[in-house]
Amino acid sequence: MVKNQKIIIIGASQGIGYSTAKLLASQGNEIVVASKTKEKIEAAALDIGSKATPKVLDFTDESAVQKFFQEIGTFDHLLLIGAGLPAWGELEQIETEALRNAFNTKFFGYFFCIKHAKPFLRNNGSILMITGGAARKAIKGTSGLAAVNGALLAMGKTLALELAPIRVNIISSGVVDTPAYDWMGQEQKQGFLQQRGKQIPIGRVGQPKEIAHAIEAVLDNQFITGSIIDVDGGGSL
Repeated sequence: MVKNQKIIIIGASQGIGYSTAKLLASQGNEIVVASKTKEKIEAAALDIGSKATPKVLDFTDESAVQKFFQEIGTFDHLLLIGAGLPAWGELEQIETEALRNAFNTKFFGYFFCIKHAKPFLRNNGSILMITGGAARKAIKGTSGLAAVNGALLAMGKTLALELAPIRVNIISSGVVDTPAYDWMGQEQKQGFLQQRGKQIPIGRVGQPKEIAHAIEAVLDNQFITGSIIDVDGGGSL
């Protein structure tokens, strides 16, 4: 169990980030929760409780990221859970600008955070990134998602060597029922989640709390680094 640690969670206003923050705060950790929207992150922190401190951060703004970590100071773990903007569709459907935006949000957002967090991370601490399952298995219509998340997988393994003894790990979460899919509209979203659930061995998509428990386990295990851990109901098989 992770206890009495200072943990930064980028992308914590809802979904996996929120569930993770709530779990880790309940264990007595000091949690800094950050997200782009002030109202959402403050509401999330209020619900999580007194152990959570809300911060507004646009992680695509490198100067804002640098200032954020300078103000935070020394800490133990960095969790990167922000979803960014996806570039869905088969090849001819992907708009070039959408793919550029996907890299500019999730890939560069994660990169900026790691770069500017590193001076403040304790040597026995860790960095953990959440990526999507599209980079772990070929799925039609997800080449744009696979490109962004695949870049993070490659970067993460190299950083585990470069930043040692700081640990760097990745959880590939597969499809999880979170507000990240709300852009589809509720009817289309539910149909999509049901369809994807039927295609994986466990027979359903994941829930945020299931990913949160996996994150806590990786933070707690000092012998895990450079690992890509599939928490996807068997979706990568």
